[in-house]
Amino acid sequence: MAQRSSSRVWLVTGCSSGFGSLLVPAIIARGDRVIATARRPSALAELDLHKNLTTMELDITSPQPVLDNIVRSIISKFGQIDVLVNNAGYVAPGVWEEISHEETTAQFNTNVFGALNLTRAVLPTMREQKSGTLVFMSSIAAWHGVGAGGPYSSSKFALEGAVECLEKETVHLGIETFLMVLGQFRTDILNAARKQNKKDNPIEDYERISEELRHRHQETSGKQPGDPELAVERILDVVRREGPLKNFPRLPLRIPLGSDAVQVMQAKCEETLGILKSLGDIARSTDYPDADDIPTYLR
Repeated sequence: MAQRSSSRVWLVTGCSSGFGSLLVPAIIARGDRVIATARRPSALAELDLHKNLTTMELDITSPQPVLDNIVRSIISKFGQIDVLVNNAGYVAPGVWEEISHEETTAQFNTNVFGALNLTRAVLPTMREQKSGTLVFMSSIAAWHGVGAGGPYSSSKFALEGAVECLEKETVHLGIETFLMVLGQFRTDILNAARKQNKKDNPIEDYERISEELRHRHQETSGKQPGDPELAVERILDVVRREGPLKNFPRLPLRIPLGSDAVQVMQAKCEETLGILKSLGDIARSTDYPDADDIPTYLR
């Protein structure tokens, strides 16, 4: 095995576009090394050659043994993986009755299972190191669902639940875990989503809902409030505890990025508190009158 280096080694998925392509030069600029991956290595050709950059093919929907072998080859060459950024993902819009099981499964295979499987492959080396950082790209879609946005939202809801459990399983091992809750940023993700939004045999009853989402994507693409280059810098600040986060001893699992992320998360929390205030007594009325207090899952 190669000797461990003092500079961090980052493994980043989905580097052909969007946040992945912006993360690569930002990581290098801070003196760390990065393994930039994509399903098609040719898609990484535009990345500037640099001694701290390695590009390689990686399809996160590959079977677990394939991912395990890729990670082993990385460890053999670099000696370590300090940061895993599960960035690869896409938006599959559509109302539930129109979108197929195969389309939904493909969405989850990339956005959820791919990230979990690659993380599973990386965890043994981080456990051995007793250190490491796991970064997952979440979204305001995990906090607020919209009509015709179910496949993507549900994948992000599922990812957040899985990662919240993972964080509790690994924090005692010196492994940090973060969910970057992204608002709307000016990447090309909506362009790809708009291409998938139109169905061959649409159901008339849902056309208004689907059209509203198509129109929203068309109107907001290129006008999103978030600057992805600034978001990338904040992600590096989180991992490296630099910039405005330099003196934070412990950061939370969820890191909102974007003013609209703050707005959406706050609205969801306020809505939930309102529900508990109005229905709390009804909820408590379902307990046995003589039930003993038992430990909750909260900690």
